[in-house]
Amino acid sequence: MNYTFYLFLLLGLHAVQAATLKGSITDARTGEPLIGATVTLVNTKFGGTVGLDGHYVIKGVPAGTYACVAQYISYQKTQKMIVVGTESVLTQNFSLAESNHDLAEIVVTASGDREQENNTRKTEQKAENVLNIIGAKAISLLPDITVANVLARVSGVSVVRNGTGDGQFAIIRGMDRRYNYTLVNGIKIPSPDNKNRYVPMDIFPADLLERLEVVKALTPSMEGDAIGGSMNMIMRSAPDYLVMTATASGGYSQIFGSQPFQGFSTKDINFRSPSEIMGSNTAYAQPSQFSRTSLNYNKVSLPVNGLFSLSIGNRIFNHRLGFLLGGSYQHTYRGGTTTFFSINGQPSPDPVPNTPIFTSVDNRINSNEQARTGLNAKFDYAFTERHKLSLYGLYMQLDDKQHRTILGDQLTKFGDISTSERSVFRRQNIYSATLQGDHIILGKATDARLKLNWSAVYSQAKSQTPSWASFGVTYRVEPDLNGNPVNGKQFINPVSYIWTRNSDRDLTGYLNLTYYPLPNAELSVGGMYRDKDRTNYYNDYSLSTVLPGGDRQIYTTIDQATLSFFPAATALSDSANGNNYTAKEQIAASYVQGKVTLAQRWQLVGGVRFENTNQSYVSQLPVTSTGKTGKISYLDVLPSLHLKYQLSGRENVRFSYFRGISRPGYFELVPANFPGDYYTESGNPYLKHTVADNIDLRYELFPGGSQQLLIGGFFKTIKDPIEYGFNVVSNVNTVYQPLNFGTATNFGAELVFSKFWRDWGVTGNYTFTKSSITTTKRVYGRDAQGSTVVTDAQQTRPLQGQSDHIANLSLVYKNQRINFDAQLAWVYTGKRINVVSPYLNLDYWQRGTSQVDFSAEKRLGGKRFSVFAKLTNLLNNPIISEVLKPNTLANLPEQIRTDRILVQKDVFGQSYLIGFRYRH
Repeated sequence: MNYTFYLFLLLGLHAVQAATLKGSITDARTGEPLIGATVTLVNTKFGGTVGLDGHYVIKGVPAGTYACVAQYISYQKTQKMIVVGTESVLTQNFSLAESNHDLAEIVVTASGDREQENNTRKTEQKAENVLNIIGAKAISLLPDITVANVLARVSGVSVVRNGTGDGQFAIIRGMDRRYNYTLVNGIKIPSPDNKNRYVPMDIFPADLLERLEVVKALTPSMEGDAIGGSMNMIMRSAPDYLVMTATASGGYSQIFGSQPFQGFSTKDINFRSPSEIMGSNTAYAQPSQFSRTSLNYNKVSLPVNGLFSLSIGNRIFNHRLGFLLGGSYQHTYRGGTTTFFSINGQPSPDPVPNTPIFTSVDNRINSNEQARTGLNAKFDYAFTERHKLSLYGLYMQLDDKQHRTILGDQLTKFGDISTSERSVFRRQNIYSATLQGDHIILGKATDARLKLNWSAVYSQAKSQTPSWASFGVTYRVEPDLNGNPVNGKQFINPVSYIWTRNSDRDLTGYLNLTYYPLPNAELSVGGMYRDKDRTNYYNDYSLSTVLPGGDRQIYTTIDQATLSFFPAATALSDSANGNNYTAKEQIAASYVQGKVTLAQRWQLVGGVRFENTNQSYVSQLPVTSTGKTGKISYLDVLPSLHLKYQLSGRENVRFSYFRGISRPGYFELVPANFPGDYYTESGNPYLKHTVADNIDLRYELFPGGSQQLLIGGFFKTIKDPIEYGFNVVSNVNTVYQPLNFGTATNFGAELVFSKFWRDWGVTGNYTFTKSSITTTKRVYGRDAQGSTVVTDAQQTRPLQGQSDHIANLSLVYKNQRINFDAQLAWVYTGKRINVVSPYLNLDYWQRGTSQVDFSAEKRLGGKRFSVFAKLTNLLNNPIISEVLKPNTLANLPEQIRTDRILVQKDVFGQSYLIGFRYRH
């Protein structure tokens, strides 16, 4: 027993003599914690790393005197002597100064790592308006490879996905994609979309970004045509020292484990239609001019995705010249399967009014091959501390090859069944070059009185679809002697080809002048002028497969098929198609903006912006057609006010008001018919632009590091919102076109949070949104005598694309000691209208969807090399669209509920990626 007593006594004495050393390491200038900084006790094995909560902990330090060293990359190493005595906990904090770069004429201060999350939190805290930011460090850990998918992680943002499940367009605070615009380094870029102004965000690879900003409240110095918000992609900038990063990764999509990828070649596709090649709309096209290569399909099981990126930057010539060159290439294969219920355009009055009529149930198989190329170049040269020039260049290209097979109608057991094939090759490009000058006219760099900033921008967005080819095969299913279905001969249906092409060219100039009359006040005035030139081309042909004797042609292969133009006039180009047009737009804007800080707590930013818009277009519609040409001009006065009150050094309260607009796309103005996904669409030359008043209120808490708590609300009143509906233009002509619908409202609340405990963290956001718009819908019913009657009714519903609930939640693990990061991320998008029907209560509602992803990265050796993995859509949740009416179709596939009708179900499968990263 005595031995046991002495043993416990010795252990107790040892515990008293062993202490826990803890503390923080912060930036001496900003006071921000330096996550990842290290602390070591010289000539011992004891050390620690600053965790996500901004603190380090070293346990079991014996009594004694130690040299304690704190260090972090690009900061000066700091050493302090500490004495560990009988205390159980000892606190030692460090404040590190940035490495100095004092030059003869220029002082270059380190940027602090602009890509780190603690830096983005500080930017949000100091911002003049309401915004949310994701930095490059967070983006690199996310499972997303495109900017569109990254946007789904931002508070209040949901994405519209394409046929393979990838994000493509952003909806901000329930405001459809038309109500948002896209910036690159603060400069607006045009869209390659063939019908709309909004930019497809899947064209941008995520690995070229320094940070992604979503601005939700506009200041007078920002362009005013955003009601939901703007997306600003800040590309990687010239660093303060040599930086080089490279990645290489590969993987596959799980869906091709159960179905083969079916692709096609584009090697002999003509980028011009036959009429363009022949130089005349009156020349007859020949069947030999139409390539069949894109209609020949090759099957591949589990094709490999490949992604590569490289960037290098430095500051040379005595730190006067900074540069960064970055490139990214992504070659991916994605797919999906769709169950699609085709509904007749006009509903039935029986058994109840507006009963949808299903004409077929299709199984669709999608295979997409994408090649995404991104190049980014930034140069800046400081002549003196007062004058700097910058040159930014951007090139993006997305080659998208889409193959869709529609299997025969699942409702038909016996009779004719058709299977169709469609091949689409689309190339989209965005070019942008910006020359920018920053000049201090009065004062010094440390005490400027008058600043001048200017930008000259050339940008162009193009889209070409040189191959939109399709054909079908029909075969008859007949019963055999036992009543079992037997497929008969296959006959080929007509083959169609479509050529589309569009281009937006912008020449833009910006000029901003800022005067500082007092240390706590500034006054800015400026202006912008943009000249836009747009062209749109459309041409289609249909080739007959009927044999000379009038018989149907038996199908063997597409190469063996005999194609002809019958009647002969179908070989002529449509010279009066209104989808061929040229358009011009001039926007002249000016603003005045003031900023003042009072009592070190109040910040007021306000002013007014004026935007004058002149639009004109000329189409190839017949001379007698209404809307063949058009001219529109309007002036908007856009006031805004932003108040920020600093409750403490880490707390803000914000109030914002701004007026924004949304201009229609050119396709929406030209009254030409275009085959849409659900209805034949037409433009509306009488369409007005939308104007909205927006209010924001937000409380902000930044405890330090990457931690934050944001709670806010917003309200929008929207005049003349644009949505599609039926318009009666004559007694015999009704068209489906964009229309203005009175006044709509949109309001909601947002919550953003991130909390860390040493190596673990939880981040997330939640947005509640409620909108309301009242439109006129059609009702097909019966009167008292049993005759069919068509009436109009008013329907109040949410805005298209608005979800009541949007949420993100991530469990984060970052262990600096073993150099391992991991993240499990969940995204939820609540139900929303994705197709607005012109008929009462027949809108297509997308069911609420969840997606779970996982990503991890392990740094090796000296931390310059790392291996990472990205796994997406782990639960393989489908995307389902429904009509919210009672279901009487229980005998049809996928119809398992009686209170709603399933009209579309998409399944995409999981995808996996593993790769290597090098950082210097």
